Amino acid sequence: MTDEDQKRRYIRQRNAGALPWELEDASQRTQEEHPVFKQQIPAADKLDGSRVQPLPENFQPDPVYVEFLEAHHGIPTEFTVQQLIEFKLYWRETGEARKAWQSKFKNHVIYQWKRSQSEAGQRSNRSTAEKLTDTSWADEDIQVNFDQSSDEPF
Repeated sequence: MTDEDQKRRYIRQRNAGALPWELEDASQRTQEEHPVFKQQIPAADKLDGSRVQPLPENFQPDPVYVEFLEAHHGIPTEFTVQQLIEFKLYWRETGEARKAWQSKFKNHVIYQWKRSQSEAGQRSNRSTAEKLTDTSWADEDIQVNFDQSSDEPF
């Protein structure tokens, strides 16, 4: 195993949630048998007790999560489905292994929804000139006299 391969393996293990003292050396890496089924368990699958894996090619959001987003966050189903392509492109490219892809997708959709709502609120149909010359905030009852005569106080 080259140094570059060792670095990649280290990064994959850290991204999968392994603590520094849990990382394996290439020399220590062996296949263990499953105690019940007597099958070989790849060492990378045993990092934290549960299986971590890269985003599956055929990942689809669970309908329960889509319903949850609509019911509890008011996020339309169409918006949730639109986020799937960007989510898959990003996580397939990084190759990071995770345990809970459904939850990760749910959090991504919530973040994108809040971001889109914030951006929509900041957009305005008024031009900069209209915003700068707006006097709608001024009180109509106040009048200022800019002609100052020396004997009249404000």
